[in-house]
Amino acid sequence: MKRSLLLILLYFSGVSLAFSQIDFGNLEEEQIYRKGGKYNWWSVSVGFGPVIYYTDVIDYTIFPSENWKFGPSISVARQLGRSWALEGQFLMADMYGQKYNRYFEGDFRELTLNLNAYLNQLLMGGPMRDKWNVYAKLGIGVNYFRSAMREQGTDAFLRVNDIFTMGAYPTNYADWNPDDFLVIGYKRDNPTEEVKRKSQVVVPMGLGVRYRLSKSFDLGMETSLRNLVADNLDVDMTGADNDSYMYTSFSLTYKIGKKDKRHASWTYKDFNLAYERDRARDPLAQKLDSLRKELEWLAANDSVKSDTTVIVSERIIKKESFASSVFFDFDKSDITQRAHRTLANVARFMRNNPNAKLLVQGYCDDRGSYEYNEKLSERRCKAVVDVLVKDYGIDASRFSIEPRGKRELLSDTRSLAPRGVHLVNRRVDIFQITE
Repeated sequence: MKRSLLLILLYFSGVSLAFSQIDFGNLEEEQIYRKGGKYNWWSVSVGFGPVIYYTDVIDYTIFPSENWKFGPSISVARQLGRSWALEGQFLMADMYGQKYNRYFEGDFRELTLNLNAYLNQLLMGGPMRDKWNVYAKLGIGVNYFRSAMREQGTDAFLRVNDIFTMGAYPTNYADWNPDDFLVIGYKRDNPTEEVKRKSQVVVPMGLGVRYRLSKSFDLGMETSLRNLVADNLDVDMTGADNDSYMYTSFSLTYKIGKKDKRHASWTYKDFNLAYERDRARDPLAQKLDSLRKELEWLAANDSVKSDTTVIVSERIIKKESFASSVFFDFDKSDITQRAHRTLANVARFMRNNPNAKLLVQGYCDDRGSYEYNEKLSERRCKAVVDVLVKDYGIDASRFSIEPRGKRELLSDTRSLAPRGVHLVNRRVDIFQITE
């Protein structure tokens, strides 16, 4: 059994390594997970597969050679962020095991509450190739079962004294009579009459993998070992180890929610946020950020550069120029408080130079598609012009807008990683148009 679990673990590890490659730099906006974002959180899964019992009354070590039992399951899960999910699961199956001249049979109903941890989310920051998720499971629940022991060949119900000599060696039949039938969930003196099912605590542990078919459906396979806290599933209570059983299911999952949104388990870590946290702990990065803030302040408060005089053949050429930049938060086009101070200086320049015209160029960082970033940079340009027109009364005809998306990155965060600065790429540059 331990060997089979090891093989399963190695299998899933191989799947993880084989499918872990993905270009994190070209993720769509919907693929990136952010707190407060709108995602689908709930899912329901139906599964079916074999149940293999590890009790005292079995004639195999890992897999039975015959009399396989299968069971259906249904589970409802609520995602807790990207990496964790809380799952309620119901499982039912028939039971069977044989040894020497006897066998046990019965059935059970199981309810468990499980915590699923998506290993690729924890180790790699997202799904593998946007198609695979591997998870580990740990839970606790209750198993309700009925079981009876019979004689092979005659199918007669066996009594305690047919197998165990009372007092001959330690057993858990202290409150049983020698002529009681070996049954649980039935009357001991009448094994055909049902009584209340026996309940005991079960602890499931397992691994699973899911393949994303679409935004609404996944295919899955899961193997879990369900460990019981008692040794009575087969009505043989003389063993040293508690009973357990392995359940392997092949499942179909429906992700509940809006069809235009992703399920949270199929999103990726916001590496920009992690990058900024790392920079906050990096002394050198703090010095760079401090220098950047000083440059921004100088750009905002001394935007009009000094007049330059060039003497060529005793002619004086006088030329005024203007340049300023406004920076934005990730995936935002809102004008921040600092940006308002910058735009106030732009407005002052426009009023002092009534004939000046400005070119407004918008940029984005390198995450997201070209089409999305083109539109985002256009919204940023329009937001800048909108403030200058509505808040400062500057004529809109004095502005030309040029959205440039993620072209011409000022800081190439891929080639300069981890020192590349995303922030400087999320900006609008404002230049004076000279004719």
